[in-house]
Amino acid sequence: MRKLLLALAIAFVFSPVSVVAQDGGINILPGQEYEIGGIRISGSDNLDKQVITLISGLQVGDLITLPGDKTTRAIENLWRQKLFDDIGIFVTEVQGKVVFLEIRLRELPKLSKYGIRGLKKAKRDNLRDELDLSSGVIVTENLIVNTRNRARDFFIKDGYLNASVKVVKRSDTTRSNSVILDILVEKGEKVKIKDINFIGNENLTDRDLRKAMDETKRARFWNIFKSSKLLAEEYKEDKKLIIEKYNSEGYRDARIISDTVYAVEADRIGIDIKVEEGRKYYFGDISWVGNSKYSTETLAEVLAIKKGDVYDASFLQQRLFGDPAGTEVSALYLDNGYLFFYMNPVEVSVANDTIDLEIRMQEGRQATINKITIVGNDRTNDHVIMRELRTKPGELFRRSDIQRSMRELQQLGFFDPQKLDVKPLPNAETGTVDIEYVVAEQSTSQLELQGGWGAGRIVGTLGLNFNNFSARNMFKKGAWAPLPAGDGQTINLRAQSNGLFFQSYSASFTEPWLGGKKPTSLTVSFYHNIQNLFGVPRSDPNYQGLSITGVTIGLGKRLKWPDDYFTFFQSIDFQRYRLFDYPLAGINFGDGRVNNINYKVTLGRNSVDYPIYPRKGNLFNLSAEFTPPWSLINGKDYSDLGPNQKYELLEYYKIKLNSSWFTEILPKTVIKAAGEFGFLGSYNNEIGLPPFERFFLGGDGLQNFVLDGREIIGLRGYPNNSLVPAETPGTGGALYNKFTLELRYLITENPSAQIFALSFLEAGNNFNTFDNYEPFSLKRSAGFGVRIFMPMFGLLGVDFGYGFDGLPQTPNSPSGWNTHFIIGQQF
Repeated sequence: MRKLLLALAIAFVFSPVSVVAQDGGINILPGQEYEIGGIRISGSDNLDKQVITLISGLQVGDLITLPGDKTTRAIENLWRQKLFDDIGIFVTEVQGKVVFLEIRLRELPKLSKYGIRGLKKAKRDNLRDELDLSSGVIVTENLIVNTRNRARDFFIKDGYLNASVKVVKRSDTTRSNSVILDILVEKGEKVKIKDINFIGNENLTDRDLRKAMDETKRARFWNIFKSSKLLAEEYKEDKKLIIEKYNSEGYRDARIISDTVYAVEADRIGIDIKVEEGRKYYFGDISWVGNSKYSTETLAEVLAIKKGDVYDASFLQQRLFGDPAGTEVSALYLDNGYLFFYMNPVEVSVANDTIDLEIRMQEGRQATINKITIVGNDRTNDHVIMRELRTKPGELFRRSDIQRSMRELQQLGFFDPQKLDVKPLPNAETGTVDIEYVVAEQSTSQLELQGGWGAGRIVGTLGLNFNNFSARNMFKKGAWAPLPAGDGQTINLRAQSNGLFFQSYSASFTEPWLGGKKPTSLTVSFYHNIQNLFGVPRSDPNYQGLSITGVTIGLGKRLKWPDDYFTFFQSIDFQRYRLFDYPLAGINFGDGRVNNINYKVTLGRNSVDYPIYPRKGNLFNLSAEFTPPWSLINGKDYSDLGPNQKYELLEYYKIKLNSSWFTEILPKTVIKAAGEFGFLGSYNNEIGLPPFERFFLGGDGLQNFVLDGREIIGLRGYPNNSLVPAETPGTGGALYNKFTLELRYLITENPSAQIFALSFLEAGNNFNTFDNYEPFSLKRSAGFGVRIFMPMFGLLGVDFGYGFDGLPQTPNSPSGWNTHFIIGQQF
């Protein structure tokens, strides 16, 4: 048989299939059916040939016509894989009515590597992360176009609207069928928005509409938290907010007709937005249908919308279903078990500028709680969570109980607040609801590493706070992984030292639910402090020192009156001061002992919503600390006694009051207002105020170096402990007041590192007695700072404060700028 070579070339974009005989000897008969006798694949070294044949749809034994639909579809199938640069089907042999085919392919090249030009290294690395290109990927025209577009979008999002990106493909001579991509970037100038203009707005000003836009802002110095860049998605959402603003003012038909973005300068653009306001509408008659539990008058009063009010559909929805204060109509029903109720506002009449509404309701039956489950607590025991919940099986469903339960779980500090969730699972047939609380454990133990300055030397601090501890599992096998956990107990261990000169050790344990049935807390603490004036051993004849040993036992209880945010805590504290030829506060005690036995009661209230960054709520503490009136009991004449005898048993009383209020004025923006007052008094004028338990005002408020029971009260803008009465500089004051106003802005809510910035105004002063107390004679300061909370280290921060007034020693010179480092929880 004479060998024939017949080429079948098929073009598919817009040309028909054609058949050409290479030697011109024999032509394939049009319309004649041929059987495929064999299929050979050539030109593909990296792909499985059987898979290619399968993808083509051609099989040995198939009947085909040449040219025909089957060969056309075969090439279409292969093109769809986007793996080839050229595809052809050829007839290599004909035996009667049997043909042998060859599918000739040219594979698309693969990416061997790529480079980025025109950028610095940091920006190149960021762009690489965005492109996510990897060696070995097939390089198609689509890949090149997508790479160029993604690179350009990357710069547009960063404000470089005029960025130019080119992707150049060149062969890699070191690898077969491989290419290198060169990504050439010209960023150009960063483009910001110079102005946003509105056309057609007669009833709302440009300022009103610009203010309604959240992210698209003009380049102005006061927009410190906005980038003034034009970002497509944010701009799209901001246009919706413009319409929402109009809707809230009664213009429910308002729309944006067109908007134009144009260049004003090389690095500035302008935006013109044309609006059509439409008519302003008002609420008409509002009727209620289907209500039986609450009267129409009650529902209308809660709705708080009257006939003649400006029509605002979003406000209507808020008053019906979702007021942030929880005072909407649905709250009436959801807080009384009506989980299955339904409510639908319907516009029944639109006459001129007045809209009448009918609110149609189905109240349904009251739901009771069937069962409560907890998901996600792989460390905290169920009973620790359950005891904080206000929802109980068998009780009526109340939304407020769920909200309070979520707040209590946040206050524990054991769970990621962003992942806390609750899922009511109602069953309308049985009239019950299952409630599933979803939690996500977070690290609760904290490590404190701190360097401070005390007694003229560096003081090092190491602290370990084990929260969510489990004492009952201490001896359980496998519980130390790394610590026994899950019962909500707290252990704090802390040590400070600068060598022989100063040492401090403390330990405390808290059981929040003593006995496990009632929220009665037990706290036991121990501490021991040593100061050595000259850093010599105790046996040295020149040794002068002071040691304090103390033990505290306290019981706390949650109250139900005035409300259940209140707590009552009482404690007994014993302190023993041992003095070895030690001068304290200008008094030479020589060798001796001072004992302090006191009883302290504290009434507190904590209604803040979040423990780290409160947005709303109040913190309040009123405490009174008393020693027994020893001088009234023992009948001694103290007028001629030396300090060792006079202060052998300390007697005093101390009253303290502090309160803080938190209010969210804008999203993520909170105002904190706080005030403090403290007073130290004595029972016996012959003894007077003791040199212990005094107030030292100024600085960061950290207790770095405290030996004589003093209380360190922070006042930023002034050096640590610098604000004391001039007549008793070493002893401290007996009366102080302090006021704080802070503006806080939350930068990130990431649970691994929550960050917020703040600015503050602060004022306070310290006095010796009520006789020289001047409540408006205050040391003033202002400044700014930042806080970062990391679960492992707690709250860290730095403040820069400027003191406007002088120190007691230099009253005519302002304190000036002072830097304060903050370590530890401070609301």
